Amino acid sequence: MLAAIAYALFMLYLLPAAWLVKWAGLPPAVVIGQVQGTLWQGTATVVQYQGLQFQQVHWRFNGWSLLRLAPEFQLTAGNVAARQQPYATAGLGYSFSGIEVKQALLRIPVSQLLPLIELPLPVAASGELLVEIQDYQQGQPWCSRLTGNASWLDAQLQPPTGTWLELNSIVADLRCEQGSPVLITNGNNSLGLAVTAAVDNNRLTVNGTLKPDASLPQEVHQAMQFVGRPDAEGRYTIRF
Repeated sequence: MLAAIAYALFMLYLLPAAWLVKWAGLPPAVVIGQVQGTLWQGTATVVQYQGLQFQQVHWRFNGWSLLRLAPEFQLTAGNVAARQQPYATAGLGYSFSGIEVKQALLRIPVSQLLPLIELPLPVAASGELLVEIQDYQQGQPWCSRLTGNASWLDAQLQPPTGTWLELNSIVADLRCEQGSPVLITNGNNSLGLAVTAAVDNNRLTVNGTLKPDASLPQEVHQAMQFVGRPDAEGRYTIRF
């Protein structure tokens, strides 16, 4: 009996990761390139999801975590020095409460995100989206806790008027409310962007207001005609 268990564990240890990916039945939107290594340590040349490509995805499994019945592994994707490509690193785990994320960092060029978002007006944008998650615990329907922040660094926006605008940086807090991840900006930025973005029924919703600072170029204020009519305090409603 012990020999059979030892043999099974040995075969699991040597099981190629490529076989596991094949058996996993990934969603159609996820495409994985050549996979090498095993469950415990390996590499995928590329992982693509809806147009976003993460190059050279590495993982390392913490075997000792099995003793706690809470498997953990470290994941790294991309090159931190390649600013024009997505990059991610995270400590991932699984317990009886579900998936856990610790000390995660995600960096994505904003221009690559725009095609995935339905915006209320045609714009172009550049810069980087930087998401830092200190602690996340899976819950119903999405989370039971979430602590982190998100930043749009070197933010540049091109409204329908065609002029590129320097917005510096926009910072938001991440939290979990009623089981859903929520992103909140406080309006302390040059656009006066005070919004709450949440996942509702598997769909991203954004609600809030926009009040460009008077110091911004006239093109910004002209572009507000595409957003709607301001309220008595000069704020424009954003909802999509």
